[in-house]
Amino acid sequence: MGLLTGETLGLLAVAVAIFLLLVDLMHRHQRWAPRYPPGPMPLPGLGNLLQVDFQNPHCCFTRLRRRFGDVFSLQLAWTPVVVLNGLAAIREALVHRGEDTSDRPRVPVMEHLGFGPHAEGVIFAQRGHIWREQRRFSVSTLRNFGMGKKSLEQWVTEEASCLCAAFADQAGRPFSPNALLNKAVSNVIASLTFGRRFDYKDPCFLKILDLMEGFLKEASGFVPQVQGGGGVPRSPAGELRGGGLYPALELQEGGFVQRGVGLSGWRELRNLYLLQWKPLEPMRCRF
Repeated sequence: MGLLTGETLGLLAVAVAIFLLLVDLMHRHQRWAPRYPPGPMPLPGLGNLLQVDFQNPHCCFTRLRRRFGDVFSLQLAWTPVVVLNGLAAIREALVHRGEDTSDRPRVPVMEHLGFGPHAEGVIFAQRGHIWREQRRFSVSTLRNFGMGKKSLEQWVTEEASCLCAAFADQAGRPFSPNALLNKAVSNVIASLTFGRRFDYKDPCFLKILDLMEGFLKEASGFVPQVQGGGGVPRSPAGELRGGGLYPALELQEGGFVQRGVGLSGWRELRNLYLLQWKPLEPMRCRF
């Protein structure tokens, strides 16, 4: 038997690569095609990653919507994704079929950032008993605070006035409104959950927004999604999960935690959460 030359090894490597790509393509077609809505043809190994504009996904999805309809599927590397477009499709999925769409998929990058299968809360928790209890408590409390009611209009109007004043302070100079709009929306949420708003220059407020922005960038980057979370820098999410965000909420003027206040006097979601969580901690049955 003669030794393999460099040229022969190169041809063999190309043949093996082509074989593996064809196997991957057949596997995708047999496993995913019958169970998912129609969508663009995926490439072996990459799926539809090269067909999605991650900088302007809405424009990309609009083009695909014209071709495949309101519901279509994509394959981002080895992760299948179903994309919903239009109010009717979203209402059908989230309202009429909420029991089928309320669970959370396994996302390796989120597990890398600390939100694993046993994560609790509402946003990142898997659907189950704890999730139902947390959601029930959060929704009922936020409604008592004004969510979905006319009383919320007062906070929105107040924040709109502050936003207009911040725009006026620019004195006609060109500026990007993104940061101010982000602060305004965050303040409406803070008014609802904390019972107060922040000044736009408050260092605590700026730290919270910076941590959240860093966390979202870390979690939604292209490379982390492809690598399944491997090698992702931990600093923003480490601060977020390790306590950097939580102490930031403890303001200098005594903090948010109100001790010795009756249930009817509490106007902060976190205080009410702790009030209901602490008595149940030994039983570990609800929170």
